[in-house]
Amino acid sequence: MNMAIDVKTMTVELKPKTVEKLRVIGKKGESYDDTIRHLMDVVGYERFMLEQYKIMDEEDEWISLDDL
Repeated sequence: MNMAIDVKTMTVELKPKTVEKLRVIGKKGESYDDTIRHLMDVVGYERFMLEQYKIMDEEDEWISLDDL
């Protein structure tokens, strides 16, 4: 079975400083798309963790797992 994959790309304007930062952050052979996706994953994880810390700070009482 021959399946064609429809890959669409977009052009995004970046300032030279942004491109340089992407080059520094990215790994050899990695596309800008790969680098940006990695950064988005990192930001998503950091936001998740910040939300968890916020929940922990708002909770008044904690029960030790040993007490369960």
